[in-house]
Amino acid sequence: ELYEKAVSDEIELHFVSDGQVISSQMSAVEKFQFGMSLGLAKYYSDAISDNVRRAFEQKRRKGEVTGRCVLGYINIDGFDGNKSLKPDPRRAHLIVKIFELYASGLYSIKTIQEKATELGLRSRANKVLTKSTIERILNETFYYGTAYSKKYNSYYPHKYETLISKTLFDKCQ
Repeated sequence: ELYEKAVSDEIELHFVSDGQVISSQMSAVEKFQFGMSLGLAKYYSDAISDNVRRAFEQKRRKGEVTGRCVLGYINIDGFDGNKSLKPDPRRAHLIVKIFELYASGLYSIKTIQEKATELGLRSRANKVLTKSTIERILNETFYYGTAYSKKYNSYYPHKYETLISKTLFDKCQ
């Protein structure tokens, strides 16, 4: 759109790094050079995107998380300089408690939310958990060892310590 405005003499585009001015006065050679610059920029952007996608696929194959960790875990720096996750010493046992209470069949989402508040379970922003957050926790497969990639709509086993068993998770479903 900007290029079209420039060649129709509505605006001028100045590229300081290339010393190029895009306007209605451009020669065929300058238009060709600009087109080549755009093509190279697009290639560079696509190549970076491909590299990031491959790196994330590799992390998933290794069982590593590529996004933010779920409530009940914390990010840590590993001895090898890589990032890792471990159960949050302040919250992990409370996440387990939520699953155990719900699996008993004696508690509703609302009563579990009240119990979690009473036990001191808070979000990372130190807010009381909502009923929808409790539901999200109870449906989070990460706690038993399976991570979900929203972008690729796929599940994969992760390498981190689990908080609950698959049996307990299934009982809550």
